[in-house]
Amino acid sequence: MLDKNLVKVRFKKNLKTYEKSASVQAQMAGILSLKISECCGKNFNKIFEFGAGTGGLTKRLIKNIDFEQYLANDIMEESKEYVKKILHNANFITGDIEKVQIDEKFDLVVSNAVMQWIPDIEELLPKLRKLISDEGYFAFTTFGELNYAEIKETTGLSLHYLKSERLKQLCEKDFEIIYYDEDIVNLYFDSPIDVLKHIKYSGTNGLKSLSWTYTKLKHFEKFYKENFSIQSKVKLTYNPVYVILKAKNS
Repeated sequence: MLDKNLVKVRFKKNLKTYEKSASVQAQMAGILSLKISECCGKNFNKIFEFGAGTGGLTKRLIKNIDFEQYLANDIMEESKEYVKKILHNANFITGDIEKVQIDEKFDLVVSNAVMQWIPDIEELLPKLRKLISDEGYFAFTTFGELNYAEIKETTGLSLHYLKSERLKQLCEKDFEIIYYDEDIVNLYFDSPIDVLKHIKYSGTNGLKSLSWTYTKLKHFEKFYKENFSIQSKVKLTYNPVYVILKAKNS
């Protein structure tokens, strides 16, 4: 079960290690920023980024496009410092994207590796549509159903990753899909414990987790090695999803 307070606490605790550990998320930010410039153009008036974190998408996006105003958001107040170092004239609003109130319209709304943390995407999408101008875009990345497949099989714990068909169906209610793609990225580690450290240092575990007793940890190691070893390494699967939507006018 997803615990948003736990998400906040764990990201905050691991902010200093996030960029080094979250290599896949960094790759996703780079790809999304390029696809935005290809599919949506390079000139915007107002941009809104939610879930800005340490500014990984921010720094890549501003290299590829021009804009007049930039509003960033994150559930963590500490994110403001990271964004301001990258873009000193950015505005910042703290809060949960599902609850925060914004009375503006934007040409482009963006987020990187955030939507998987949203329990009710169906409810959020219409809210985001109201923030976007009639000719505007919403571009985001998330993760597909194969993400962390090894962790799910080993522990039984997983976020509720949407199937592609369902995600597309939800998006098409308020938007036109102009770009959709997904990928599989495998990372390799020396041991199952290193997998857990990777997840911890990237702050990407917001689930109410198992209490790691010695016995449970040994079982985790044994099962993971037996089922997900490749030569002398163990594998962890990421399933990035890239989506660019254009506002649909009713």
